[in-house]
Amino acid sequence: MPKIHLGVCGIGFGHASRAVQIAEAIKERGWGFSISSYGEGLEYLKRFGLDVYKVPEVSYGVLHEGKVSIKMTIFKNILLPVRVLEQTSYELSLIDKDTDVVISDTRASTVIAAKMLGKPVLTILNQFNVRILYPRYRWVIESLEAASYLVGWIWLRSDRILIADYPPPLTISKETLTFPEDTNVRRKVKYIGPIVESSVKKLVDVGDLRRKYGIGLDGKPVILFKATGPFYERQMLIKKMTPILEKLDREFEVVVTSGGLHVDSPKRESNLRIYEWVEDPLELVRISDVVITRAGQTTLAKILALGKPVLMIPIPGHAEQYGNASSVEENNAGVKLDEESLNEETLRETLNRLLDCKFRKNAQRYSEAFKLSNPIKWVLEEIELILDKADR
Repeated sequence: MPKIHLGVCGIGFGHASRAVQIAEAIKERGWGFSISSYGEGLEYLKRFGLDVYKVPEVSYGVLHEGKVSIKMTIFKNILLPVRVLEQTSYELSLIDKDTDVVISDTRASTVIAAKMLGKPVLTILNQFNVRILYPRYRWVIESLEAASYLVGWIWLRSDRILIADYPPPLTISKETLTFPEDTNVRRKVKYIGPIVESSVKKLVDVGDLRRKYGIGLDGKPVILFKATGPFYERQMLIKKMTPILEKLDREFEVVVTSGGLHVDSPKRESNLRIYEWVEDPLELVRISDVVITRAGQTTLAKILALGKPVLMIPIPGHAEQYGNASSVEENNAGVKLDEESLNEETLRETLNRLLDCKFRKNAQRYSEAFKLSNPIKWVLEEIELILDKADR
């Protein structure tokens, strides 16, 4: 029986949600597997009943208001080389002699360990280049971006690189997916489409979902605020957004999902619907007219796969999210709103813009592209190609 090892980035939920889909497909094939992660990704995987090995954590630094901080990132990761070596040593112990194929979701340490043990490795990415938004100390930016090339060099040691994003021109993370102009590299890279829940492609009666939740029955536009991202940034946006949404609940039917965080009850009588955790949050996306969220690639990919216009509020200072939001905005499937500009007036104005049918029509382009993709099938096919090659 083939055995697969998955090393999963644990920052936020996006990487872990992809891993859940891959793990389920591997189990359906009757293959064995092991999986490792850390942070919120680890907890997410556990929620789905997976037996996950914990490895040392890496993260980026944030200020008290939830903005990404270069200084805090450097401080938190001052021993990053040591931490990566620690992660690698854990991976070396998990990738045993019976492991046939290794899959890394953005984890450089998993690629290093696989190559040290002579194991073939597939790397799943939605970001290859690191962009940094920081107006001061240009030399710091240049140094950090130069250091990031080392991570890219490690990823390029993979046997295959699978991009879990829409193919051009709809690529969400196109600003951070610039690969070297090298024939061998280009042969390794394949766009497979977003890896999201299989339920996205199922035909669902939206009317049944509206009755199930009691939402969307009074004719008002349904606005879903889907809080995503790492814990602290998610918490800060919920605190800022909830009071504003309360003021709009007579114009819109507003639903909030907090991703497991406790949300204080509204201070006044409010029609806000708040869900701390929903087993299938995509059901709420289906019955929404507009979705408000951060600009993480996996989150945007899911929302757009369902053809919903999106109001994106990138984590302040998070260059990747700003790039994602700009890409979707260029395709007129969503609008970016800086957190610093967020207030009742700007939110109302942006929501009314997004209710224009132009945005819904352009969001449907992503939905049509998603229907043509089959990313899990392609991941399994890549595994089988490696297994067949090993048997020859």
